[in-house]
Amino acid sequence: MIQRIQTFYLLLALFISIFIYTYSFETLSSTLISKSHFFLISATILIFTIFLYKKRTLQSFICLSLFILNLIVFLLLTHLFINNLYLDLVIVLPTLILIQQILIFLARKSIIKDENLIRSIDRLR
Repeated sequence: MIQRIQTFYLLLALFISIFIYTYSFETLSSTLISKSHFFLISATILIFTIFLYKKRTLQSFICLSLFILNLIVFLLLTHLFINNLYLDLVIVLPTLILIQQILIFLARKSIIKDENLIRSIDRLR
């Protein structure tokens, strides 16, 4: 589990999600994103996904779902920041969300690569 590269990507995405949750909860206490606790839920799902290392198809599906949900939250946050002009947060939070998006994408790509490798080995038997 630990030696797989997608676990490393998911752990980094987990740490970023926890950091975004604490940072947004302290600075954006009145917005919808901080009240919905999306990043705490995202961190919980990432922990759950790390422990699904034997079920690669489910792990890939959960990564895809998180990728889409993070994209929606990214678009909502940028719209919120541009309209309300939170100038100090315009760069930090969307950048961290984009880094998290990239890590989740790389994890999903590695999961699919592992699944294809296992299928090709099974065909050779």
